[in-house]
Amino acid sequence: MATIAMKHKYIVKELVGATKLCESYMIFDPQNGSLLGSIEEETTTAQAIARAFLDKAFLPVKLVMRDPQGGPVLEITRPAALACSAFTVRGSDNKVLGRLRQTFSFMHPSIVVEDGSGQRLGTISGGWHFRNFQFKDNNGNPIATIRHKAEGLLRELLTTADTYELDIHTDTSMSLISLAATACIDFIYHED
Repeated sequence: MATIAMKHKYIVKELVGATKLCESYMIFDPQNGSLLGSIEEETTTAQAIARAFLDKAFLPVKLVMRDPQGGPVLEITRPAALACSAFTVRGSDNKVLGRLRQTFSFMHPSIVVEDGSGQRLGTISGGWHFRNFQFKDNNGNPIATIRHKAEGLLRELLTTADTYELDIHTDTSMSLISLAATACIDFIYHED
């Protein structure tokens, strides 16, 4: 298992870039500030051009999580979505680790988390303000908490860059899925 998956706390910080055509995130250890990895969106030239004319929600997404040395850890993909998004999370061996499916709701955001074989692992739900999310297993036990952190008034008003704090409440076996869910939450609720 990748070293990045051995932690219980993470900071996922979206990078600010006025002219960037793809999303990128840095993953830090909040204890000592060390870099644990990164998540980069990979786009084709056609997708980059299409972004000038279409909303991101209408375009497919491919995110790659890498360790600090640049080695791939996860791949997160989503086909073009008109309504509810569905992300597939694959390990570095291309094996499906899970799926994250957005469910429709006006006031209470929710994402169903399934394993690679389609068995439900739990649900990620949030409040009407789309700031705090709780990942719970099928019995209602907390797995992780994902908090959208405010980074100051100017950053909030002038950029779409977001910062998230991730706390894993169980063993670290759900760390990679929870990190993938953090990027998916950003795409679903704060980017699209």
